[in-house]
Amino acid sequence: MEIQEEIVKEKIKDMEKIIDPFHVDCKRQAKVYEEIKENAKGDFDYYVLTIFSGIIITLGLVVNSSAVVIGGMLLAPLVWPILSLSMAIIRGKSKLIQSSVFTLLKSTSVIFVIAFLLGFMSPGYALQGSEFLSRTSPTIFELFIALAAGFVGAFVITYPKIGASIAGVVIAAAIVPPIAVMGLSISHGNLSMAGGAFILLMSNLIAVTFSSSILFLMARFKGPISEKGKEQRKSNIRWASLLLIFMATILFLITSNIVKESNGQNVVRETIAAIIPDSTITSVEINEQSEVTTIEITLQYSGYLTEKQMVELKDILSVKMRTVVIPYITVVPIIETWKINN
Repeated sequence: MEIQEEIVKEKIKDMEKIIDPFHVDCKRQAKVYEEIKENAKGDFDYYVLTIFSGIIITLGLVVNSSAVVIGGMLLAPLVWPILSLSMAIIRGKSKLIQSSVFTLLKSTSVIFVIAFLLGFMSPGYALQGSEFLSRTSPTIFELFIALAAGFVGAFVITYPKIGASIAGVVIAAAIVPPIAVMGLSISHGNLSMAGGAFILLMSNLIAVTFSSSILFLMARFKGPISEKGKEQRKSNIRWASLLLIFMATILFLITSNIVKESNGQNVVRETIAAIIPDSTITSVEINEQSEVTTIEITLQYSGYLTEKQMVELKDILSVKMRTVVIPYITVVPIIETWKINN
C-alpha cells in the first residue's frame, strides 16, 4: 500500500513538472530569497569587488581585450542588487525596491568615477577599439540579449545545480561595460558616445530586471503578501512593462535609422563602383534634410572626375534613394611610385 502511495506521489510530481516546469518549492524559495537579500546589502566585500571589477573592465576596454573585460565581469557583484530589485517587484516590497535601487546607484557611481579617472590616463585611440565602440551604438538586438541575460541569470540563481558565478557574468556583461564606456567617453569629452552608452545601460538594466522578474513570477516567488502588497506587485509589473516598451521603442527607432543609413551607404558604394570602377571609397556620410539629401564621399582615385560622371552619379542616386541627392566628392589622388634600378 505504501509503495503504491509513493508511486502515486512520484507521478503527481512528474505531472507538476510538466504542467509547471519552473515551479520551485517553498524551502528553495526561502533559501534563494535570503541569499539574494544577503548578497545585495552592499557591504565591504561587495564594494571591493565592484571597485576592482570596474578597474579591470575599464582597462579591458582601453586595451581592447575581450578576455580582460570578461575577467572583470567574473568579479562584478551587480547581479545581486538587480535580482533583489526583481524579487522586490514580484513580492511587492517597497522598502526592498528602494534599498536595491540605492545599492545599484552607488555601484554605478563607483564604476563611473573609476572609468572617468582612468579615462584621463588613457590615449585617444582607446575610444576606437571594437570592445568600446560596440557599447556606443545600441540597437533593439541588445535589448533582446539583455532580456535573455536577465532570465538566465535569475534561472541560474534559482536552481542550485548551476554555479552562481555564471549568473554574475551573464548580467554583468549587460550592465558594467556601458557604465565604463560612459566614464571613458565623458573624460575624453565625447558626449555622443556617452549618450549611446547611457541608452544601452538603461535599456539593459530595465530588460534584465524585467525578465528576471518574469522568471521569479513563473517560479512562484510570491510569498505571503498582504492585499496592499498584491496591489504594489501589480503596479510594479505595470511600470516595469511600460519602461521596457518605452526603451524598446527608442531602440527600434535607432535600429531603423542604422539600417536605413547602412542601406543608403551600400547604394552609394554600388553606384560609385559602377560609374567610377577604378576608385576606392574611403568614407560615406549621408545627411538627410527635409527636401534634399547631401552625401559626402571621400575616395581614392588616380584619374579625374568628369562633369558627365558627376551628373550621372547625382541622377542615379536620386532615383535609387527617392530624393534629391547632392553629392560632394573629395578625391584623394593615388600617386604611383616607380623603382629605379641602378
